[in-house]
Amino acid sequence: MQVAPCERYRLRVTTWGSGAAPHAVVLPGISADWRALAPQIRALRRLGWTVHVIDLPGFALRPALKRSDANVVQLADYVARVVMGLHIPPALVLGHSLGGGVAMHLAIRHPALVRGLALIAPVGLGVSLHWIYKLYCVPLLGRALLRPSVLRASSIRRFLVGSSRRDDARFIARLVRHGMRARRRTLSARAIIWANQPRRWNKARALLPGGEQRGIRIDGPLTKLSTIPTLVLWGDEDRVISATDARRCKELPLAQVRIAHGVGHSLPLEVAAWANDQIAKFVAGLTATELRAA
Repeated sequence: MQVAPCERYRLRVTTWGSGAAPHAVVLPGISADWRALAPQIRALRRLGWTVHVIDLPGFALRPALKRSDANVVQLADYVARVVMGLHIPPALVLGHSLGGGVAMHLAIRHPALVRGLALIAPVGLGVSLHWIYKLYCVPLLGRALLRPSVLRASSIRRFLVGSSRRDDARFIARLVRHGMRARRRTLSARAIIWANQPRRWNKARALLPGGEQRGIRIDGPLTKLSTIPTLVLWGDEDRVISATDARRCKELPLAQVRIAHGVGHSLPLEVAAWANDQIAKFVAGLTATELRAA
């Protein structure tokens, strides 16, 4: 475990492996940590990869993230500084949810750091999020809703898990145990939500059905990602970020899209074996392509 200073923040970097190539950088979702992607970390380790999990500023170490520093583009730049500061060679970047959005911005802004993308239900491709996101953006109401708390089993079943695991009491209990009540994490999550709201007239559109991602969405063609091999995994029952957003990946000639049925937003844990199999096939093809190119 290392602490990487970055301007006013300190980012925690947890590394598994010998430090030898190939390398993978893992970016968890908002308020999550390495446990949300533990099966994928173990799978990459078994395949011989050195895995670096980078926690976004404010989520693992003090101080909490400030709204002025919480734009998704700024978060990608923080990750880039850490990767360069630790001299991590071009890596597979695996991101879930917000981590997936940060991964895409990292690849767009710093393509030399990225050899491939593995995106699990990433934010930033579509327009809509779950409707409750609108309430988080209302200053007083959002402050009240985004207080330090742990998701209850009922909320996890309703929002985060698909039908294939919704009645699995042991699995739901495990997700409850993953919950964190730290005030710093809550403040950092709130800063990200408020910093990535739509701008100007788009704010009014965000009050209508859909529109929650207008402040995060990667606008225009995804041409800057067209040369990067990309794997996109999604659950067809994702209630947080709709799997229909994956349609934009048709713009990417090197993208592979895989949809899991009966699966929600917690895909990395809900169908760990399926996700690991897809990632294993993807990285095998990635390595084979590089060997042919060499």
